[in-house]
Amino acid sequence: MPLTRPADVVRYKAPEADLRLRYAKTFWSCFGISALALMALVVLFPNLDADAYDKTEKVIIQIENIPETRQERRPPPPPRPVVPIASQSDDIPDDATIMETELDFGLDDLPPPPPLADLQGVELEEEEEEIVEIWRVEKQPVPVKDPQPIYPEIARKAGITGTVTVQVLVDKTGKVEAVQILKGNEVFHEAVKKAAWQWTFTPAIQNDKPVKVWVALPFRFQLN
Repeated sequence: MPLTRPADVVRYKAPEADLRLRYAKTFWSCFGISALALMALVVLFPNLDADAYDKTEKVIIQIENIPETRQERRPPPPPRPVVPIASQSDDIPDDATIMETELDFGLDDLPPPPPLADLQGVELEEEEEEIVEIWRVEKQPVPVKDPQPIYPEIARKAGITGTVTVQVLVDKTGKVEAVQILKGNEVFHEAVKKAAWQWTFTPAIQNDKPVKVWVALPFRFQLN
């Protein structure tokens, strides 16, 4: 029997071991399973809202009321002892001492200072005369008497119109104490000042007390 050469031997793969034959079947099987799984997730969870995770740390600061401390004053130090000093003069006796000297500045002729009650009254009067901002008062002044200025004849003939704004200082009784022009044509200044001095108000109230305030007043000049 003749011997066959290795080249003449034909080898065949078993069908179950051939991966190429099963590639298409495996691919489509995996694809179908993945598609079904995704469709099931969409049906089960149609609205998926992911909650954000806050990684910031919250620090709670608690403020404690620390009582106010007062510094204790130490008593003044005791006076230093007097150390005798030897004198080089032979004329001064050993038991001689320095007598106290009294200085007379003539203060006895000066008038006595005013009582403390009078000084407190002066301070209170100065505080009451303080001018308060209009936005700080609890009750603003309301005009009681508001005469309008007379149209200047020179402005009427020239056909000049406009608005003049002034501020008046209303005292604690509601009367005008000062008038200042803020803006406006100079031809109307005198007429506006004369009218503003005649205005009266109800007093401005702050902390249930009348106070002084500045009030702005606009005066409009217009020809009919």
